[in-house]
Amino acid sequence: MKLNIQSAVLAVLLLTGLFACTKEDDYKKYTKDGEITYPGRVDTVIVHPGDHRVLLEIALGSDPAVTRLRAFWNEGADSVELPITHNTGRDTVELSIEGLSEGQYNFMIYTYDAKENVSVVKRASGNVYGENYRKALSNRTLSSLAQSPDGARILINWSSPLVGEAGIVLNYTNADGIARSLIIPASETNTELPSYKEESVLEYRSFFLPEPDAADTFFMEYAQVTLPVYERQLAKDQFQPLLLPTDMPEGGYGWLMEYLWNENYGVPGFATANGGDQWFSFDSGTSVRPSRMKTWQASDRLYKDQNVKRFEIWGSNDPAADGSWDSWTLLMTCESTKPSGLPLGQVTDQDVAYAAAGEEFIFPEGTPAVRYYRIKVLETWDSSQPFITMSELSFWTHDRP
Repeated sequence: MKLNIQSAVLAVLLLTGLFACTKEDDYKKYTKDGEITYPGRVDTVIVHPGDHRVLLEIALGSDPAVTRLRAFWNEGADSVELPITHNTGRDTVELSIEGLSEGQYNFMIYTYDAKENVSVVKRASGNVYGENYRKALSNRTLSSLAQSPDGARILINWSSPLVGEAGIVLNYTNADGIARSLIIPASETNTELPSYKEESVLEYRSFFLPEPDAADTFFMEYAQVTLPVYERQLAKDQFQPLLLPTDMPEGGYGWLMEYLWNENYGVPGFATANGGDQWFSFDSGTSVRPSRMKTWQASDRLYKDQNVKRFEIWGSNDPAADGSWDSWTLLMTCESTKPSGLPLGQVTDQDVAYAAAGEEFIFPEGTPAVRYYRIKVLETWDSSQPFITMSELSFWTHDRP
C-alpha cells in the first residue's frame, strides 16, 4: 500500500514538471523577440465640430514614452499624425482635421513610442458642418427700430433667435462720429444705442454655433439699415389749453382738452360743445418747426359719430388775443382714412389696429417754427353731429433743444 502511494505522488510530480515545461516553451515561442509593449493610450478625446473640419482635444496619459499619435477615420482609410512633446504631468493636445465633408465621423486614435509600438485604440465620434448647415441659417429679424422720445437714442426690437444662434454683431457710428461695435446676446430682444449719427448706416449679422462646444462659428452676411434723421417728440408736459374768444369751448361732458396730451389713448378724451364752426387752440410750450403729428380717435366711436375726419392745422407764435385768424398760418390740411373703406358703422380688425396705432400726418417741407397750434375741424365721420371728439395727439420736430 505504501508503495502505491509513493508511485502516485511521483507521477503527479512528473506531470506537473512536464506541464510547466510546455507553458514555458509556449511563452518563449510568442515572446522570442521580447515582451509585447503597449504605449499608454490617450485618456479622453473631445470632438469639437467645425466648418468642414473637427478639432480633437486629446488628453494624453502619463506615459513619457509616447512620441506621436495618429487619428484614423473612414474605417481607417484616412489618417493624420501629430508629434508629441511632453511637458510635465498629463498633457492635452489639439489636432485639427481639415477638409472634411459634412456628416458624422468615427475616429480611432492610437499612440506610438519610438520603437513603433502601438497603443490600444481610443474611439470618439463627432459631426462636421458646412454649406448645407449654413443655408438653413439667417440673420435675426429686426422687428422695429425707432428713436427714443427725446431723439437721443435708438431703440431696437429683435425677433426670437433661430436655434443655435449665439448672438448678433452690431456696428454703428455714435453721435461723435466714432465707430462702435456691440455683441448682442442671443437672449436679448431689446437693444438700446445710447447715441447715434443720424442717417448713418447700422449693420448687423447673426452668428451661430452648431453645437455648444463647436470649434467654429458660422457668421451671416451683414444686413444694413440707415438710421433716421434726428427727431424728437415735443414734451407733452409743456402743453396747455389756449382759450381764445372765437374757439369752441369744452362740451362739459368731462372730456377735457388736457386729456389730448395725457398719454391715455382710450376714453375719455376731448370733446367740444355743440355749435357750428369747430376749432380749438393750445400752447405747445416751445417754438419749433414741426415735422409730423399723430392723432387718435375716441376709441368708443371709431370712424363714426363725432370723431374728426377732415381738419386743418394752423400755427402761430403770437396769436391775436381776440381769436381772429390774421395771426395764424395754415400749416397743412389732413384727412383721416379708413383702411377697409367700409360704410359708416362697419369696421374691420385692420381698421381698429390702424386707429389704435394713431394716424400720422407729415408737415410739408419749409413749415415754419410755431409755438401755438389751432385745429379747425372741417368734417366729422358723421356730419350730422354738432360737436367733435378726439382722444390724443402728439407732435415731433427735427429741431434740437
